[in-house]
Amino acid sequence: MSPTQPERRGVRFDATINLGHVLTFCGFMATGFMGWSVMDKRVVVLEERSLYQARRDEQQEQSAKDLKGEIRDALKDLHNSVEKLSDKLDKRK
Repeated sequence: MSPTQPERRGVRFDATINLGHVLTFCGFMATGFMGWSVMDKRVVVLEERSLYQARRDEQQEQSAKDLKGEIRDALKDLHNSVEKLSDKLDKRK
């Protein structure tokens, strides 16, 4: 440095754009686009899985209700049979 020029300290910016800047920018853009695309696909897969699970839950609930009704009917039949047997035994005595 010459004695007449003041010494520059601090951050200095170069206003030129070189190939490295362009490649970095393109890389960021490509990465962002790919990330968005993958995220969108993952969201779609999760939504489809959620709908499938909801349908499966409804089917299982309906199946459980049907089985519960069958068990209730079987218990009523069993109760009626026990009452009939009890009545027959009471009549014999």
